[in-house]
Amino acid sequence: MASVSIRKVYKSYGKVQVIHGLDLEIAHNEFVVLIGPSGCGKSTMLRMIAGLEDITGGEIHIGERVVNNVEPKNRNIAMVFQNYALYPHMTVFKNISFGLRAAKLPKHEVEKKVAEAARILGLEDLLLRRPSELSGGQRQRVSMGRAIVRDPQVFLFDEPLSNLDATLRHQMRTEIKLLHQKVATTIVYVTHDQIEAMTLADRIVIMRDGHIQQVGKPGELYHNPKNTFVAGFIGSPKMNMLPGEARSHNGAPHLALGEDLLIPLPDRGAHLREGQRVIMGIRPEDVVMVNGQAPGANSWLHDARINVVEPLGSESLLILELGGQSFTGKCAGRIEPAAGTTAQFALNLENMHLFDHESEQAIN
Repeated sequence: MASVSIRKVYKSYGKVQVIHGLDLEIAHNEFVVLIGPSGCGKSTMLRMIAGLEDITGGEIHIGERVVNNVEPKNRNIAMVFQNYALYPHMTVFKNISFGLRAAKLPKHEVEKKVAEAARILGLEDLLLRRPSELSGGQRQRVSMGRAIVRDPQVFLFDEPLSNLDATLRHQMRTEIKLLHQKVATTIVYVTHDQIEAMTLADRIVIMRDGHIQQVGKPGELYHNPKNTFVAGFIGSPKMNMLPGEARSHNGAPHLALGEDLLIPLPDRGAHLREGQRVIMGIRPEDVVMVNGQAPGANSWLHDARINVVEPLGSESLLILELGGQSFTGKCAGRIEPAAGTTAQFALNLENMHLFDHESEQAIN
């Protein structure tokens, strides 16, 4: 078991720089998820930790050892890929034990390690089957078992669930979480799915264009995003972004959306300059259809036109129009609003966010 330290790491392909001086400390036994849009550099970073990509500059430490020039097989890591890469002619037992047998470990030790991995992953009854006789989730568990038996210092996961359907993804997320609790080792996990990141990670690293945007616990990133990119990337449906100008009205700060709509700002708006261009961020769960219920103490009430209704069962998403801008709100599933009607909504201003329009950074 070991920590992973990424120190001023750069990666270039010719004149194209794709990783820009990344610094990241991953503690022993920590589950860290790298997430971001396609092309942000998350998989490249993972492959550099594994030794499958050379680094252009900086250092990568696994434990106390600098591994820049260490071959992948000697880094004491195990990697689980998006594709299962199982040998179709081998049984589950032989697939899991392939690396151990190649290393010429004693037969009894191989059997012991495979049995323990099969117990952890619930594969005891499948050891004599071949991959063609397994479901997608079972194949991915075999791939994970092959990694577990190596007893590595660090597990690396490269979008392991992207080939599975929604039900299997949910099941495998639970199994990977349980695996981390049972095996207790350091995990670096790459995904583009923010639900995976939020449900699995101890900490999330959000990347964009080869830069780290923010690092933190899932709740921290959700409730305290540092910029509009993080705010819009974490959360489904994503945060509403309403651009406007700061204005003083009756001696109090307000946000002007267009000419006629003024939204009062909490205390954080007191330091805004008159006319300063800002972006108000508010999540859909903080834009709630009133429907006779008493709004919260810090809510601002206003009518909005309902353009689209998206029923989800326990709740419905509502695409609304307010002040000439489109945004998303919610209502309880038992309420059945009609598209094209107008209803009163409560915006929870206590949970709103303010971002500078130019820098897109959060205004504290």
